[in-house]
Order: sequence, then structure tokens, then C-alpha cells
Amino acid sequence: MSMDKREIEGSPERAADRGRAEDLGWPAGDRPSLGNPDVVIGLVRAFGAAVVDVRKRYNLDELTHDGALAAIDKLSGQYGDIAMGRDPAYEALPWNSPEQLGANIHKRLPEANEDPDPGKALFLALARSLLDVAVAHEDGDMKDGEAQGHIEAAISSIANLIVGVR
Repeated sequence: MSMDKREIEGSPERAADRGRAEDLGWPAGDRPSLGNPDVVIGLVRAFGAAVVDVRKRYNLDELTHDGALAAIDKLSGQYGDIAMGRDPAYEALPWNSPEQLGANIHKRLPEANEDPDPGKALFLALARSLLDVAVAHEDGDMKDGEAQGHIEAAISSIANLIVGVR
């Protein structure tokens, strides 16, 4: 004799197995979750702001060309570690791994195949994109609204990739 579907689906055991916060990308504890789009977009925006700050310091002659490149390389490594689930301050999901997110980065960014760390490569690519926009804007080749649109699109694209949104 088979069990009534409502009994199976409505059982406390089955209910406990569904909709767990950590399965939906929300942290099980106090750490921010890399499955939470708001957390990830905040991270990507913070990275963008840090890159813009490096550019500003370079323009003010506070950093040399090599110093600016080193600062962006370091930032890319730090944020790449977060995205790949290697920073214990953040709750990582199974998606935040070289096998899943890393493979997806390599698929979507062929230039990332040259870097052994796909997380760092992702943020280096974002930095290049943001700096291209900054230079075009500084040179007067791009108006404010156009520059802002490019930046928002880049931030959204990277955040969606980290969260796993297609």
C-alpha cells in the first residue's frame, strides 16, 4: 500500500528538508553569504570603488604605473579569494569553487584561462573594463551617463556570474 502524497510532503521531516536558508543562498550563521545577490553586488561595487581609488591616486601621482598595477593585482586577488569561497569571513556555497564557478569563469572569459586563479582573473578583467571606461571618460570620449551605464552593466554581469545567475 502506498502512502498518501500529502502525508509525505506534509511531514515534519520533509518540511525540515525544504527551504533551508543556506540552500537559498542566505547565511546559516552570521557571515554574509555569497549566494545573496545584495552581498555580492556590494562586494563587486566595493571592488570597483577601490579600482577607481587606485586610478585617482595614479592620476594624482601618488602611485607609479607599476604601483597602480600592483595595487589592482592585489585587490583582484583579495576579491577573487572571496568569490571563490576562500575567505572565511563569507559563507560560500558549493557554487563558489574552482569546479563550478571557476569553470564558468573560464568558459565566459577566455582570457581567464591564462591565469591559474579564475577568481583573480575575473576581477582583473573587471578592473580592465572599469579602467577602460575611466580613461574614455577622462579623455572626454564618453559622457557621464554612458560611462555610468557601462560600469553598471559590468558590475551586474560580474555579480550575476558570482551568484550563478545566467
